[in-house]
Amino acid sequence: MRGEEILTEGFIFGPVVFAVERAFQERKHCAAGIETAMFGNCADLTFLGHGALKAIDASGISMVGQVHMTQRFHQHHAVRLDEQLRVNGVVSRVQDVPRGRQVFCTFEYRRSDGTMVCDVERSGLRPGSNVERGPGRSASSPNAAVGDGGFDDVSVHQLSPEGVAGYSDNTLNPIHNDPDVAARFGFRAPIAAGLMGIHFFMAHIVRNGLPDRLEMDVRFLRPMFWDDRLVLQKQGGHLRLVNQAGKPVSEARYR
Repeated sequence: MRGEEILTEGFIFGPVVFAVERAFQERKHCAAGIETAMFGNCADLTFLGHGALKAIDASGISMVGQVHMTQRFHQHHAVRLDEQLRVNGVVSRVQDVPRGRQVFCTFEYRRSDGTMVCDVERSGLRPGSNVERGPGRSASSPNAAVGDGGFDDVSVHQLSPEGVAGYSDNTLNPIHNDPDVAARFGFRAPIAAGLMGIHFFMAHIVRNGLPDRLEMDVRFLRPMFWDDRLVLQKQGGHLRLVNQAGKPVSEARYR
């Protein structure tokens, strides 16, 4: 992949300026089937993940074939729509896993006066050159299924090729919208962006009002294919998405 040789521990991404623009949020929410009005004039925290992607791409690093593994958000202040934020990031850790490298990156989002509104960590699997099939599990995303006891069904989300491709229409990673690219990396169909699944978690969290502060840790356990039917389930501060086969595809803990 382009930029693989510079993606090492301690690498600093060039700073970028990023804003969650109202039209952008409305368009992406529409593709994901999210009721955007519940966010009012505030940004859906999930979209800060796009700022990290912008910084990675601006540093000359390809996202093609990369698979999202984990995501953490620590929101210190609510973010307003169209608010300009400065994004700084660094590669915090790299570890070898059975199917390539898992790269952990941390990013800070600050206002023009230096106030940090959110810090984020994401990790992605960078498949090795000998990978012929979809990624397996890493130390951060074990193969064990989430326990079933005590979870209640909350909502149902039917993915569609049009919605998944529409959400990832910027082509940074065509594994989300190009069947040929998905097949090259061993998937039966394009897979939904991990951030798209986080929107379903966020929509549940903010249903009774937007929090000013929030911590959320997300793990992506299995691919979400662009035709999957997902059920959002809850147990206290633990959320998960389960596919039509009854297997969890991602989980989140928030506080």
